[in-house]
Amino acid sequence: MDQVSHSADEAKSPAPQSESKIVPFSSWVPYAIAACLMLVVMGQAARITALKAQIALNETELTRLTQSNDMKDLRLTALDARDTAYQSSRIMVAWDPFQHRGVIAMQNLPAPAPGRNYQLWVLDPGAQTPVSAGLIHPETGSSSFSINRPSTINPGFAITLEPAEGSPQPTGSILFAVAPGN
Repeated sequence: MDQVSHSADEAKSPAPQSESKIVPFSSWVPYAIAACLMLVVMGQAARITALKAQIALNETELTRLTQSNDMKDLRLTALDARDTAYQSSRIMVAWDPFQHRGVIAMQNLPAPAPGRNYQLWVLDPGAQTPVSAGLIHPETGSSSFSINRPSTINPGFAITLEPAEGSPQPTGSILFAVAPGN
């Protein structure tokens, strides 16, 4: 019976408690948590801003390199005068074979007769007839042009004297030319 009373005494007495202190929830704790979160967000925002700046620099460099690379494929061609009256004239074509556009520069090209204009033609071996690249005006010194995809990256070029509004096919004699592939 002694054992039973001993067990009963243990059940009546409270169990020993550990020495833990309860810290009251203070009003500053939510502000501290918010401040920490704000620092994390600001750090991420700074990182995002830095990444955006790096992307902008990379895009600028890519554009510069692309333009530089585009220039390596630029084809410069001098057109030969086919008429002795134009021997002092100089005609140069800068042709971009991948964008199918170019610039023609003219020097000492006399003004065309009234009612007439110079017309630039692209000589594409894959086309049955020359392809019009438009009218050119010597007073401007240069003109840009573009055409649909030629069958070659090295087309030829020719200039004729046509009616003022131009012509769908050459009607005048060839004044300047360079053959395809040259």
